[in-house]
Amino acid sequence: MDGKTHFIVGGIAGIGVSSYVGVELPTAISYTLLGACIGLIPDLDVKGTLSNKISLNKNWIITLLALLGLLIIVNSYTLYKDFDRWLGFGLGLALLIFPPFLIKQKYMLLLTGAASLLIGVSQQSTWLMMLGVYICVAALLPHRSLTHSLIGLFYFSLIGYYLEKDFQMNGILLVCVVSYASHLLLDMKIFPKNRRGVRLLQPFSKIEI
Repeated sequence: MDGKTHFIVGGIAGIGVSSYVGVELPTAISYTLLGACIGLIPDLDVKGTLSNKISLNKNWIITLLALLGLLIIVNSYTLYKDFDRWLGFGLGLALLIFPPFLIKQKYMLLLTGAASLLIGVSQQSTWLMMLGVYICVAALLPHRSLTHSLIGLFYFSLIGYYLEKDFQMNGILLVCVVSYASHLLLDMKIFPKNRRGVRLLQPFSKIEI
């Protein structure tokens, strides 16, 4: 399924949980948005809508390095002579030429996960630390691997547990579980649109459902 469908169904799951738990309207709206975002979470293992939204934008980094390269070239010309000048030229040109080929969005996602992990450690926030680990691992995985399995669902359910415990809001865990599970369900072969299914029991089984 595409990202739009996962987003909508995840949001509907959030609405359903809100109705089941019986929360007030502001909380129901929050659960709807949370469910919509979690409906996209398993696809952090592929370059998609959510990974681009939450990760550092590689274009910003490339632009910053290019400006730094130009600054080094100008300073090398005005401040240095002979070998140091040519060394500065070389470094500046390298910063202009190579970053677009070397910096990939998955590395930005990895940095985002690492930042979340460090912030979680500094704030002693278990759910944020676990989310940081999830993002880092997802950035390195091929599509529809562990994030699309029961292991992924269980791990994210733990994140939901600690998130609910931290915010003291009944229903957050259920939103996390149902919205995440909705993504796995929509990616199954029972829907004709899906060429591939999901391997729920990986890494123990390669059977697609």
